[in-house]
Amino acid sequence: MRGRWLLFAVLALAAGIVGGVLSMRRRPAPAVPARNPAAAVVTTSEVTLNGLIRPQHVVTVGSGIEGNIEAFLADTGDDVYQGQALARIGSAGLENNREAANSAAEHAQGDVSRAEVQVNSTRLEASRADAEAQRARLELERARRVFERQTTLHEAGATPPIVFEKSRKEYQAAVANSEVMDNAARSAREQVQAALNQLAAAKTALAQRSQDLQNAEQAFQNAEVRSPVDGTVVGRKGEVGKPVQEAGDAMFTIATDVYALEVPLDAAPALLNRLHPGSAATVFVLDLQSGGIPGQVKAIQGGQAIVEFSSTMPAIRPGMRADVHLKLD
Repeated sequence: MRGRWLLFAVLALAAGIVGGVLSMRRRPAPAVPARNPAAAVVTTSEVTLNGLIRPQHVVTVGSGIEGNIEAFLADTGDDVYQGQALARIGSAGLENNREAANSAAEHAQGDVSRAEVQVNSTRLEASRADAEAQRARLELERARRVFERQTTLHEAGATPPIVFEKSRKEYQAAVANSEVMDNAARSAREQVQAALNQLAAAKTALAQRSQDLQNAEQAFQNAEVRSPVDGTVVGRKGEVGKPVQEAGDAMFTIATDVYALEVPLDAAPALLNRLHPGSAATVFVLDLQSGGIPGQVKAIQGGQAIVEFSSTMPAIRPGMRADVHLKLD
């Protein structure tokens, strides 16, 4: 009897041990704490990141005057040349001001031309008057000598009275004529000076009207936003009918070289720490069925790796998306 109880005790103990083992095997494993992605350590030697292609060299253009955008004359993707109108800014009165200034300048130019003709004419008349006055003075001098001689002879009773009287009258006539010619020459010179003064005033007025026209032309030109360079429009801001001030100084962004490109890539700090300027890269343009283009990391800045590359394909344009394969340190 005692042996049977001992057997039951051994079987019960064995059953308890087996049950405990099975219970432990069914118990779920403890959860592994989640890792912070930002603190993850990059262990691979290569990585592929995605970004938008943009030009390396750009020029921004804004409006020189205030007003509302009247019309856009160029769009993103358009090739433009230096001096080409890109947009027109509405500003009341600019066209009228330019036309009025142009009319005033033309009128002032006409005044100058007429004044120059008047100067030439009065100078010619003055030259003739001076010549006439010179001849009158010579005639006066001749008549004076004759009269003085006849006076001497007349006082000595050696010349007929009629001859003496004739020399006196001729001398008096020469004196009167010389005075008339001198007055005419003096008047002619005064007319020349008056014409010169009028010409100077006309030129001063023309200079002012020309400046007014230049200002009006400049204001009219400023009403058109023009490209300062040859290139391709890669960005445009603003809306027709809205104030141009809303577009700021970068109303248009123009790429001066669409073959010098770059791709900014967002990356975690741990990844950026394994890149440096000069790191090798390969750029794959997703919209094109072409091989990779070699490039390199240009800079690490603002939480981004900037990869630069040179394109030889006109089909590769700013704004396209690209995968960039990078080798890590």
